Amino acid sequence: MGFEDVVELLDQTQVVAVVTTRSGGAPIATPIWSVVVDGVPYVRSAFGDGSWWYRHVRAGRPVAVAMGDGAVAERDRDAALDLPREPVSTTYVPADDDVQRLIDDELRTKYAHARKSSVDAILSDEALACTLRIEAPLSSE
Repeated sequence: MGFEDVVELLDQTQVVAVVTTRSGGAPIATPIWSVVVDGVPYVRSAFGDGSWWYRHVRAGRPVAVAMGDGAVAERDRDAALDLPREPVSTTYVPADDDVQRLIDDELRTKYAHARKSSVDAILSDEALACTLRIEAPLSSE
């Protein structure tokens, strides 16, 4: 597996599981939504910067994507940890970046079937301010 597989998963899967670590280093999986715009994957924290997965990522803790249906994490976070993982890095996307409009459009399209309240949450100003671009992991060399 490689980063191309991560992009494909984030594009085609309705729910993905992002794996971060607790302060003691134990991994934890969180189900989130994702979109791909012009070949670049993005995620948002629907609950803003109060979401602990988002705080973990922004604090520089290791982050990975569980390579499988992340909906398993909605039912059982521990079961999602049994899925293979691909490490990724992230870059913050400012709320005023031009790509935000395209991300909004893609979120509306991909999640048109979802509850309106869920879509509204991911499109809120609070969520928009918590957008991350998913990238290949940083090289250690």
